[in-house]
Amino acid sequence: MLQDAKIEITIDPSLLNHFQENLQRLKCNISPEDSITKLVTGILGRSEYPLEATQTGRRKILIGYRLRSFSQPIFWS
Repeated sequence: MLQDAKIEITIDPSLLNHFQENLQRLKCNISPEDSITKLVTGILGRSEYPLEATQTGRRKILIGYRLRSFSQPIFWS
């Protein structure tokens, strides 16, 4: 059986700047990186693919497999 694997995601400065500007404008006390982590977790967890995403720590997301009745296949035969 395979062990956990890690991937690295690099956030482009344009997205960081967009988040920074809007978080400051809204007077939110959260960093752009933490806010983007929440966004990515939400996108992955609510996708049409059989994925499950859980934020497990600051800037950490655990992605797993969870089959749902409406899931689209990841691999086509």
